[in-house]
Amino acid sequence: MSVNEEILQASSDSFWEVGKYERTVKRITDGHKLCNELLSLIRERSEIETMYAKKLRSWSQKWDSVISKGPEYGTTEAGWKGCLEEANRVADVHEKVGEDLVSSVSPEISSWKKENFHKSMMSFKEVKQMEDEFKKVQKPWAKRLSKVEKAKKEFHGACRAEKTTQIQSQNAQNDRSVSEDQKNKLLDKYNNCQKTTQTTRDKYEATLQDINAYNAKYMEDMTEVFNKCQLMEEKRLHFFKDSLFKIHKSLDISSNPSFGQIHPNLHSTINNADARKDLKWWSNNHGVDMPMNWPSFEEYAPDVSAMGSKKKAKEVTSATEGGITLTYVSHQKTDSYTSNNSDPANAPPPASVTEPEHHTDVPVSNGTDSGNPFGSDPELNKPNDNWNEDDTVDGPGGDEPKGVPVRALFDYGGAEDDELTFKEGDVFIHLKDEDEQGWCEGRVNGKTGFYPANYIEYL
Repeated sequence: MSVNEEILQASSDSFWEVGKYERTVKRITDGHKLCNELLSLIRERSEIETMYAKKLRSWSQKWDSVISKGPEYGTTEAGWKGCLEEANRVADVHEKVGEDLVSSVSPEISSWKKENFHKSMMSFKEVKQMEDEFKKVQKPWAKRLSKVEKAKKEFHGACRAEKTTQIQSQNAQNDRSVSEDQKNKLLDKYNNCQKTTQTTRDKYEATLQDINAYNAKYMEDMTEVFNKCQLMEEKRLHFFKDSLFKIHKSLDISSNPSFGQIHPNLHSTINNADARKDLKWWSNNHGVDMPMNWPSFEEYAPDVSAMGSKKKAKEVTSATEGGITLTYVSHQKTDSYTSNNSDPANAPPPASVTEPEHHTDVPVSNGTDSGNPFGSDPELNKPNDNWNEDDTVDGPGGDEPKGVPVRALFDYGGAEDDELTFKEGDVFIHLKDEDEQGWCEGRVNGKTGFYPANYIEYL
């Protein structure tokens, strides 16, 4: 690359991006506008010259605002303002100054404008020419960029599908209610997802190699068109500098001793106008010397930026006629049930991956062990060495179920008080299965809270 990446910081608004050349093309239209403004400046100055100090200062104040907000820039803009500063100091200007401005400077500006700007139906021919050249040069690169974005989207989608299928397959292996045929199907699906992920990765890398190989030619062609625009702007800047000098000549009443120091100062200001500096400034800020965020490979990383809002499950204790006590009830989330934070912007976003719905029957205490979801299998009821005795939760009807152990697949830092925080590889207790919004409830180090369903695997 011809751009020094160690010096320049890439931005999201670089000249090299698709369509960003429009600012450089617009500069041609701005040149025509600046000619009109300069003509207006001279005409108004001529009128003000006859009204002496008060009107002259009013004019200077107005144009200081116009120039500050206008498209002119750099050292040439300083030359414009040098004329205004001179006007503020010349309070008793001779009427002949106004006559000289109108009779000598303005006609030359009007003639130059007519020769360099040719009006077409919608804009100027010069603008249309530069736009067509930029579009022609940028079109092949833009097509390659579109392929890169498409390949990246497919690769990241395949990564998400692979991770989801992996979790489903692992969960099915630990679920005795799932048949061997279903387990085999999930395993086959996971293997197919792995192949798809590798295929999309290869495609993504191939599109990146293609666009990176084309970048050099793209930059060379874009620079060639850009330099044409720079030459047109350089011509305008030099002409404006000459015009400002002619304005200076009309304003220089050197025969009056009281104005002896005003115009030398103005001359120095205009003389400092440097087209090369202005063009270099433009190139650094709006042209080929701007940095660029070239496409590069991005690994897939799951996030919870799209997870839906969550709410805490309520504990409900009620007695029925048969003497059965409900000790723990998990309510499904609805749109009307929100968290304590009423601001929707602060609620967790919806889950980007929809996990399979888990069976979450309410445990019922009737004096027998029939409520044990693991049955009487001694292997399933064997305590886990990683469990903590403090994990037992006392409910209104006795000890609540301890849940099942799970392992964290990724780091997660709880964004709210009711969310858990854990590191990759941590083992903790899963209490309640995934809800409609993609959140599970668990317990880490004695704290009960929520966490994303796709961040864990069952042990």
